[in-house]
Amino acid sequence: FRALDSTDSILRAVSSTPRDEARGLALVALSTLAYGVLPILGKVAYAALVRPLPLLAWRYVIAAALIALLERGPRPPLRQRLRLWAVGSVFVFNSIAYFRALEQIPASVTALVLYTYPVLVASLAALVGVERLRWRALLAALGAFAGCALTAGGAPEGEPLPLSGIAWALLAALVYASYIVLSSRFGEGVPARVLALHLAQAAAALCVAFSLADGGLSLPLDPRALLAVAGMGVVSTVVAMTTFLAGMALIGPTRASV
Repeated sequence: FRALDSTDSILRAVSSTPRDEARGLALVALSTLAYGVLPILGKVAYAALVRPLPLLAWRYVIAAALIALLERGPRPPLRQRLRLWAVGSVFVFNSIAYFRALEQIPASVTALVLYTYPVLVASLAALVGVERLRWRALLAALGAFAGCALTAGGAPEGEPLPLSGIAWALLAALVYASYIVLSSRFGEGVPARVLALHLAQAAAALCVAFSLADGGLSLPLDPRALLAVAGMGVVSTVVAMTTFLAGMALIGPTRASV
C-alpha cells in the first residue's frame, strides 16, 4: 500500500506523464489479478455451503476494517462522504448480481457476460461527460470483450444456460460500469484508499442488513469456507479495489476497464 501513496492523491481523467501512465497501467494490472481469483474463491465458498449474502457481508466487513486500519488520514467533508457512500451502495448491487449469476452459470460464462462492461463504461463515461468517446477506446473495449469470448468455456454440452443466470450477469455488468463512472466523477480529489474505504463501508452496511434479514451472518466452520471469505476480503476487495481506483486516477475509466 505504500506504493499507492504517490498515485492516490487525486482522481483525474488522464495521466500527466509517461511515468504516471506506466504506474497506472501496472496498478490496474495488479487489480486485474486480484479480481481474477474472485470467481474461484466464490466457487470454493459455495462448495463449502456458504450462502451468498453472508459471504458478501463478511467480505466487505473484512475489507472495511482492514482499509480503516491502513488509512489514517483526514476524511472528506460529510456532504462528499454521503456521495461516496451512495456510490458504494451501487457497488453492492453489482456484487449481489455477480454472485447470483455465479450460482447458476459457469464461471467462464459469467466472466464473458460481465466483460461487456468496458463497452458500457466507454458509453456511460461519454454520456455523463467524464471522457470523450473515441473510436480507438470503443474498439479496444470491443476487443477486450471479444478476447474474453474466445476463452469462455460455455455450458456443458446438452445443458442449456439458465436465462436467469445470464440476466444476473448482464445486470452485474451494467451496475459495475455505472459504479466505475460514478467513482471517477464523484471521487475526484479523494485519495484512492479513502474512496475505497467509503465504498467498502457502504457495501458492508447494506450486505450485513440484507444477510440479517435473510437468515443471519453465520458461516460454516469449514477451513475452506473461512479461507475463501478471507481471501475475498483481503485480495479481491482491499487489494483489487484500491489498486483499481488508484490506477483509474492515472489512466481514466475507459482504459482502466479495458
